[in-house]
Amino acid sequence: MAPTLGYWELRGLGHAIRLLLHYKEVEFENKMYNDPQEWFGNDKLNLGLKWPNLPYYIDGDVKITETSAIFAHLGRKHGLDGSTEQAKINNDMTYSAALWRRIEFVRVLYGDNYDEKKDELVAGLDDKVAQFSKELGDQDWFGGSELVYADFCVYDLLDVWNQFKPGCVEKHDNLKAFMARFAALPTLQKFMNSDKSMKNGPFNGPNAHWGAAKWGAK
Repeated sequence: MAPTLGYWELRGLGHAIRLLLHYKEVEFENKMYNDPQEWFGNDKLNLGLKWPNLPYYIDGDVKITETSAIFAHLGRKHGLDGSTEQAKINNDMTYSAALWRRIEFVRVLYGDNYDEKKDELVAGLDDKVAQFSKELGDQDWFGGSELVYADFCVYDLLDVWNQFKPGCVEKHDNLKAFMARFAALPTLQKFMNSDKSMKNGPFNGPNAHWGAAKWGAK
């Protein structure tokens, strides 16, 4: 039986996991919720999940929630957590940095004071993007010479940022090359060139001030 990845019908925290699964050519059910009642009123308490939350990943008896735990599991299973100790360290640090910077970004998008914070958010992105450029340096991947699961998270985050503030990534030649290199991975081509890739969103839930899903909007 094929595994199931459950998440909202948007990119958010689930999209980088989708990218990894497509890259590894895993046949899986991409369960996307666009009715909050289906999740909160039914599946959340009826799928046998510990710490019920979205995203979740179910593969037979393996049932995982929390984005970090899902990535750690898939990284180990598919050899994307780094083959050397240094690659593992680089992966762990980069993944954590990407996750927290996404959380900081999204908090503003959902905040009541978005109009007041937007200019500050836009201005601050350049420094955040520059940090990733500095850490990548002249390497192909954030794991060094090998692709690691943090690369999927960074690619997705930089793509979102570049749509929020067009051009903020392209000014860094190494990040521009990284984005092109990732997008050209052969096993990702079918997904990346389909409507399922949600290239232009939605990126966030219906209550966000930017990139919001239309379903469930009040």
